[in-house]
Amino acid sequence: MLKRLITWLFLSVIISGINAKEYGVYQFVLTRVQGDIATITAQLKNNAVTAGFTVLADYDIGVPEDCTYKGHLILLNDSSYTEQMMRANAQTAPYAIVDRINIFQDEDGTHIAVVNPHSINRTMLMDDQQYETLSEAHLKKIRTLIMQSTQGTPSRKEYGQFRDAGFISKTMGVMAGGKFAEKIEDLFIKKNASWRTIATQVMQALRTPGPEWGMHAVFKLELAGYNTAVIGVTGRAMEAKSFDIVGAGDDDDRDDFDCPGIADAGAYPFSLVIKQAGNDVKIQMVTSMYRMKIFFEDAGKWAFMKNMTMPGSLTDEMHAMIKKGLLKLPE
Repeated sequence: MLKRLITWLFLSVIISGINAKEYGVYQFVLTRVQGDIATITAQLKNNAVTAGFTVLADYDIGVPEDCTYKGHLILLNDSSYTEQMMRANAQTAPYAIVDRINIFQDEDGTHIAVVNPHSINRTMLMDDQQYETLSEAHLKKIRTLIMQSTQGTPSRKEYGQFRDAGFISKTMGVMAGGKFAEKIEDLFIKKNASWRTIATQVMQALRTPGPEWGMHAVFKLELAGYNTAVIGVTGRAMEAKSFDIVGAGDDDDRDDFDCPGIADAGAYPFSLVIKQAGNDVKIQMVTSMYRMKIFFEDAGKWAFMKNMTMPGSLTDEMHAMIKKGLLKLPE
């Protein structure tokens, strides 16, 4: 009996490994896109509204020093998709509901890529198979929007870290791994407060770029039915440094490019989640190092070790700015 059980478990592991699908964090939609970035952006934003998306923000990304190429990020939200995600997991879904369209240049021209919902949803919803159909349908909707908005060479090439499961393991067995829900931390808890009021105060606190990384808020998305707001936070210096560190990652095709890391711009912005918890309000985010691993793990172990103080520094800058705003400290 024991022998049959061991055999069954062994075969289950093998079959599971065979059936596991491998996804990259990012996926190209179009390469060698026609037109300039400003025109492409305008077309995409107009068509996004028609297709039922809300345009949360768009902005030029920070690029490494001496990089001659540019990138532009468009952030969208689909309310029907958001509702499905929130029903799946209201605790973790707010971190996965913003669609990120990256329009960027390199030696081969202008390209459009997106964050791959297959990869992100497996990690953030913490289920490798249950949301496969939902993720694929949403990816198809985003791809259709892009391909109907501009002309280029269609592509499904994926890049970034490739994973056959959503679980993020620890680097060298000690750093920044675990289940996504366990990596959500409370930055602040405001007693006897309203989530909407606190969200407004946080937006105000982050209106001006921070002193080191330029951290600032770029959008606020309210989920009124869940007494929750999502605030997107980024910084040009943070972006430029991250893209310089990751480079081409594991993509040998882009290894000789001048600044290939800007293809990973969809990693940003960070999401601050502000939610009502009884009479109190929690301001939460995913721990910075863990989030870096989700989006930049193919930079390699050595890159993470050399820059292990950066994530904490980013959080410290945000924390100080928000604290000052919530306490109404003088300028």
